[in-house]
Amino acid sequence: MPSTTTPTAGPAHPGGAPLRPAPVGLRPPAEMTAEELTAEIDALTAHQYAPALRHHPDSNLQIMFEIAPRRAALTAERTRRQRDQAEAEKAQQRAREQQARRERTGFGARDADGRYPVLVDGVRRGTVWRSGRSWWCALDGEEGFPDDTGTRWEAADRLVVLLDVRAAAVRDEEERAVAPAGWVPGGDWRGLERLDVVRIPGGRSGPAWGRPWRMTGREEHRGGRVSFRFEPADADEPSRGVVLFGENLERFVRPTPEAAAALAPAPFRLAHPEEFAQRRLLDVMDELASLSRVPGAEEAAGEAIGLLSGVEEGRSADPEADMRRIAELAGELCRIVGDPGAQDWRSQQYHHRVADDAQRRAQRAAERFAQGGGALSDAYREVLAHSLS
Repeated sequence: MPSTTTPTAGPAHPGGAPLRPAPVGLRPPAEMTAEELTAEIDALTAHQYAPALRHHPDSNLQIMFEIAPRRAALTAERTRRQRDQAEAEKAQQRAREQQARRERTGFGARDADGRYPVLVDGVRRGTVWRSGRSWWCALDGEEGFPDDTGTRWEAADRLVVLLDVRAAAVRDEEERAVAPAGWVPGGDWRGLERLDVVRIPGGRSGPAWGRPWRMTGREEHRGGRVSFRFEPADADEPSRGVVLFGENLERFVRPTPEAAAALAPAPFRLAHPEEFAQRRLLDVMDELASLSRVPGAEEAAGEAIGLLSGVEEGRSADPEADMRRIAELAGELCRIVGDPGAQDWRSQQYHHRVADDAQRRAQRAAERFAQGGGALSDAYREVLAHSLS
C-alpha cells in the first residue's frame, strides 16, 4: 500500500503562487517496503530541488520542518535494513564456510592424555583437549593455546582455519615469486621514470599482484629517501592514488611491450600537463549547466553547451568562432538572469555572476584560439578519440 501524502497547502507569498505542498508520507517508515522508501525519498529530493521551490521565499521553512525530518527518518530506516541484510548475509557466509570446514574435519581415538587427534582432509594435523572449562588446541609440533569456544568441534575448527590461512600465505608467496603473465621484473626502483607503469605485490587478503599503477611524480626527502606518486593505470576516470617510498618498491614488475600496448594510454592531463593546464581555462561547462536550469535561459544555455562540447571534443571546425558565439550567448544569459521576475534576488545575483564569469572566460578562450595558444593538439584529439570509443 503506497504511503499517502499530507494534503495541506503551502503558504502563499505576495509575488507569486502558493508554495506547493511537499510529498511527505503519513505511514511510519518501519511499515513501508524498500521500494516505497526509495520512491518517497526520491520524490522528496525532486521536490526540494525543483525550480518552483528553489526560487520561493518560503522554501527554507518547508525544507527544514517538513522535508528534512521525513527524509532523515526514511533514510535511517533504509540504512538500518541494508545493514541488517548485510550482517545476515555475512552470518550465512560464515556458517557455510564453517560447514565446509567441518566436512573436512574428523577426530581420532582419544589418547591416554585425554587428547583427541584432529584429522584434516584425512591427515592428522593437531590435537584438541579439554582443560577445566576451556578447550585447547594445538598443531602438531607447536604449543597449544586455549580456545574460548565450548565444544570440541569449534576448537578443531579453529585449527582448520589456522591451517587454511597458512596454506594461503604460502600460495601467495609462491605466486609473488613469479611475475604475472605479460609482466617482467622491474629492476631497480631508482630507474623509474614519470608515466612508467608498474605492479607491486598485493596484500595478504588480496591478489598476489596488485593493479597496474602509473607513476606521476617523485620527490626526494632528507636522508636520501625518495617517494613516488602513483595513480591507477586501469581506471577510466581519475581516482585516488598512492604514495610509496623506494624501500616499498624492492619488488615490482613492468609490462612487456604487448601488455603495455593493451593498457589505456596515459590521460591527457598527465601526458601533456602544460597544455592541459591551459585548456582548463576553456572549461565553462559547469557554469553553463547551472544557467540552463534558470527559467527562460534553457535555449541559450543549451546552444552554448552544444558549442562548447564540440570545441572540447575536437569536432568544431572553427573553435575561435564557436567560443566567441559562446561569449555572446553568455552575455544574453546575463540579461535573462537579470530579469527580477524569473527568480529571487539571491539566485539572480548568483546566476548573474556565473554568466558574467562564463562570458569573460569564453572571450579569453576565443583570443587564445586566435593566437594559436589554445588550439587542440593532435595528442589531445587522439586521447579523446580513445576515450569516446
